Amino acid sequence: MSTVKEKPIWKFTVTGRQTSNTQSVAEARGKSAIIDEPIQRGGTDEGPMPVEYVFMGLVGCTHVISNKLAAANGITFTSMDIDISVTMDSHGTRLINPIDVPFPSVTLNINAEFDGPREGAVKVSEVLREYCAVSKMLQESGTVVFENWTLNGETVPQVQG
Repeated sequence: MSTVKEKPIWKFTVTGRQTSNTQSVAEARGKSAIIDEPIQRGGTDEGPMPVEYVFMGLVGCTHVISNKLAAANGITFTSMDIDISVTMDSHGTRLINPIDVPFPSVTLNINAEFDGPREGAVKVSEVLREYCAVSKMLQESGTVVFENWTLNGETVPQVQG
């Protein structure tokens, strides 16, 4: 198997088109996704809302970067479930008034099973927030990101940033 050498700084593109007043179709790397609003907000509910995609990205980023960090710390995650709870200030999206921080807080509950030394898994839980690009984006925008980790059934002290 060949190894891909990744560039530290790289560019990518995402394109999109409006399909209705509440629905878009976006594409990246030949993959498409429907972005829509729920019926009660005038949409057809054929896909997640734009803000839901942000946090679906946080799930993916958390999973991928956690596994990279696991390898660097001598462990292997054998399973990982991530639940995210978001507090959103919708004053901006409802056109009431502009706001600085649309997501005041986000809580990730990460339940993972792993093989290897516990200290390696704890290290992953301590540094993930520094490496996951989606988490960093949220933190830098003013969102308080809480991470609650459970590793092999044992709770790790909460990490917040």
